[in-house]
Parts: sequence; structure tokens; C-alpha cells
Amino acid sequence: MSLFFAKTVNSNEAKNLALRVDADSLKHDDKNLVTTFTGNVVLIRNNLTIKGELLQLKQTENGLSYGHIIGNPAKFKQKREVDGEWIEGEATRLDYDERNSTFFLSGNASLKRKKDGKIKDEVSGDKLSYSSITDVYKAETSPGRTRTRMTLMPRKTEN
Repeated sequence: MSLFFAKTVNSNEAKNLALRVDADSLKHDDKNLVTTFTGNVVLIRNNLTIKGELLQLKQTENGLSYGHIIGNPAKFKQKREVDGEWIEGEATRLDYDERNSTFFLSGNASLKRKKDGKIKDEVSGDKLSYSSITDVYKAETSPGRTRTRMTLMPRKTEN
């Protein structure tokens, strides 16, 4: 599935956009605003796509979503403000909080920044975080595990 949208939205705009989740099954608790989706889960809101096998999704009173998705791997893809750029991440578990546009990835985690389909930056580690508001990502690894790694491609300077 390939989705292309015009721009990244902030949390205030997100609550006014439809959130669509497809899955093999779901269980919804309307009183507590918690829904658990299982089997081939695909979440789409504007320029964000999240995929995995199990998603537990919670919503705030004003319609913002947060939760976690588990997969082998769980994945996300989000368009950045920069024309033609995307952030793609994958891990065993993704935690996403739409209230502050933050992803936390754990278990064989990796993030890639792509422009026009080509990898521009890549980072991996046991645990990663990414903020789509600040465009800051962080990586950490537990002692005795594979070290964090980042690959940066040369950037052209504009003169």
C-alpha cells in the first residue's frame, strides 16, 4: 500500500482527520475508549501508516490517539514537511502518541529517512525514539547488545 499526502499534521489538526484501522478482528471498550485490533492491522491517518499484528489503541476525550502495536516487525511510515521526504521505522514494538507526535521503537529497532525513495539517514539500536514535531531521533542499546549505529549520506549544500 502506498499513500502520498500533502503535508504533516500537528496534533491539533489530527483530531479533525479520520482515523481508519483495518484488522482481522477487534474488541472495542467504548466506556474506556480502548480498542484492541488483531491480525494484519493497518492504521491510516492522513500521512501516517502503521502496520503490525496487534494494536491497542486509546483515544483522548478530544479525539487524539495513542497506543502500541506489536509485529514481526511492526512498521510505520510518515511523510515529513520536506518535499519528497519520509520517515520509516520498524521494531518488534512501536508506541505512538499522537498528543505529542512521538514514536518509541523497541526490539531490533530501525529508522530510515528517505528522499525520493533513496535512504538519506539510517539509525538502529535496541530502543529508538522519534519526534515528528522536532525531527529529532535518539538511539540507545542495553549493555552487551549490538551497539547503536547511524549512517548519514552526504548532503548537497545550496549556494
